[in-house]
Amino acid sequence: MQVSKTLDYAVRSLTFMGVSPESKFGMKEISESQHIPINYLAKIMRRLVNRGIIRSMVGPEGGYILRKMPSEVSLREVYEAIEGEIRIIDCMDKENVCALYGNCAQLPVWDRLKVSMIKLLEGTTLDDMVSDMINGNNNSERVVSN
Repeated sequence: MQVSKTLDYAVRSLTFMGVSPESKFGMKEISESQHIPINYLAKIMRRLVNRGIIRSMVGPEGGYILRKMPSEVSLREVYEAIEGEIRIIDCMDKENVCALYGNCAQLPVWDRLKVSMIKLLEGTTLDDMVSDMINGNNNSERVVSN
């Protein structure tokens, strides 16, 4: 499994903003500091505004600010703002039921993976990401317990 570039950029941008959660950030500042093409970032920020994660202010003194404290924004919320509903494979889509759905040996595995992923994303906030960044923790061997 691979995280999309769009989700990566969204999390990077929000983590950057989460360091100073009450500050306003310009598009250029975020783009340059996080090495994200500004046109790509504009599309990401629009999605985050539409989902109520950040607020946009227009005008010469405009910019973006978090709508909630970093401890109140889960990675699940960010994921769903960017990617939509969490789905591991197409047959998990309620609208497209596979012909093998009733007797599928794979489905329980993908379902457990989805549940684990949701737990991890719900249990991780922007505050966790900011704390790890500030403290220099880059531990990619974290384990999710069931």
